[in-house]
Amino acid sequence: MEELIKKIVEEDKDFTEAKFRAKADNMYIQIFTAVMKQDLMRVKHFISEELYARFEEKVKGLQDKNLMQVYGELNVSDTNITNITEDDEEFKIEVNLLTKYLDYQIDKNTKKMVSGNCDVRVEKYVKLIFTKTKNAKKLGTARSCQGCGANLDINFDGRCPYCGTIFKLQEYDWILKDIS
Repeated sequence: MEELIKKIVEEDKDFTEAKFRAKADNMYIQIFTAVMKQDLMRVKHFISEELYARFEEKVKGLQDKNLMQVYGELNVSDTNITNITEDDEEFKIEVNLLTKYLDYQIDKNTKKMVSGNCDVRVEKYVKLIFTKTKNAKKLGTARSCQGCGANLDINFDGRCPYCGTIFKLQEYDWILKDIS
């Protein structure tokens, strides 16, 4: 694994295991917050299209039933890089998270709980798989919209405030390919 980390650092001088673990934690929390807010556009720029479709289906199912998913007290208490691989086109990093949260659903109208438990925190291991294209474009401090050329703050939500184009982070940085 150390050899592959050295290869990654050769391509990305800013890469460190600590920063990557923090990125994984942050992405996980942002995704589950987006599910609660039923606004996946805020995370679309850093997840794969397949993963986006899975979460979109989950949110649509909640909306169809007039429900809100709640992940209360959501946090990550442990993060470990468990595997790094590469092929001709990309690097892949697998990360295990130990997550803790309250998990329940409420009716949007009555605000009453309809399933889950709002008193007991779930403790769960989650595997995240990230990929990064080899020889990816450099992600400078100023990012331009691929649609209209305006400057973007991709840390906010990756969406151009002027034309609505989603910044394609997969051409520049790590994207989340899968959660299981």
